[in-house]
Amino acid sequence: MPDFNNRREDVRHEHKEALSLTIIFTSQNPALLGKTLKGSTIDISASGLRILLKTPLPAESTIDVSITLKDDPYKYFLSGKVRWCRETMEEGTYQVGIVIQDLINTETDYKRWRKALK
Repeated sequence: MPDFNNRREDVRHEHKEALSLTIIFTSQNPALLGKTLKGSTIDISASGLRILLKTPLPAESTIDVSITLKDDPYKYFLSGKVRWCRETMEEGTYQVGIVIQDLINTETDYKRWRKALK
């Protein structure tokens, strides 16, 4: 029986790794522009990621980010949509779900990201 609660297109990989995320564009919080946020991944897939941050990202906002994973030599420029952001049991820490999107008129690392995670 299909799992209708899990709407992911791709296999989710539990993957806990330090990450650095630089906000290049955000549709809802200009104060975040240019900021580099440190955090970690919880799980990742070819079409998205769930991360842990000390800074909340506005739900339903569009973001362009540069992501560096600790164990990956590449930096990824990606565009996505923040689907949700929830404070964890640890005050001041947030879980954030981001769906990675392919943009037609903008050069991103979408294909390289998908290939690396397939």
